Amino acid sequence: MAKFCTNCGSELNPGAKFCVNCGQKVEQEQNPQAGAGVANVAGVAAGAASNADISYKKSINDSHKQDGFAAANAQANVNTDANADGNPKVNPDPDEFKHTNAAGEADTDAYSAQAAPKAGKKFLNLGEGLNLLFKDSSADKEAVFKELFFTSKGRLNRKSYIYRSIFLSLVLCVVQGVLTFAANTIGALELLFAVVAFGFSLFGFVSNIMMGVRRLHDLDLSGWWMLLLCVPLINLFFAIYIYFFKGTEGPNQYGEDPLQQ
Repeated sequence: MAKFCTNCGSELNPGAKFCVNCGQKVEQEQNPQAGAGVANVAGVAAGAASNADISYKKSINDSHKQDGFAAANAQANVNTDANADGNPKVNPDPDEFKHTNAAGEADTDAYSAQAAPKAGKKFLNLGEGLNLLFKDSSADKEAVFKELFFTSKGRLNRKSYIYRSIFLSLVLCVVQGVLTFAANTIGALELLFAVVAFGFSLFGFVSNIMMGVRRLHDLDLSGWWMLLLCVPLINLFFAIYIYFFKGTEGPNQYGEDPLQQ
């Protein structure tokens, strides 16, 4: 298609940039397809930049999420240990054992009771106490023995009192029998065996008195009521009362109810 100069109207040669007649600069017409191509290239570049920006932002967010996840894992691992088999073991938080009292303050008695060693318990049944004495090497033997037989503090319910009294009587009978047989067999050591036998008898007497005092405490009575055992006839009824009457439900002036500990 021929082109003409817009100034003088002369026909222009194909591809001429200036008119040969008047020297007017020829205005170049833009190619629609070329313009569209340029626009497409620009759009692609803009899209790539936008995608790159989105990818960058996503990578930043993912990085923050990973950092937060790693921090959470690190915090969780603070309270974890590994067992011997490699499995994680969560360490208990002492705060989980805390309770609140009537005033809303933290009460750590429950946690202290749970964390305390076995021998430090205020009440032990006979079976548990014997296991601690003869099977648990980590238990405080002296504390367990005193709690079972040789303390007058606290309360002792009737079942535990009967079991401990029978067990102690049987043990003392066996020991006395063995010592008597040994004294008859070895006459030269008869005096020594007699002293040992007297020591065991004294221990049994004191232990029964202390357990009786604790049993009276469970009945909300003073230990001085044990003197009634020295009164003929009355001592029989008093012994029945000690052995078979139920103790005070709940705490009393001598301590907590053993059945509720």
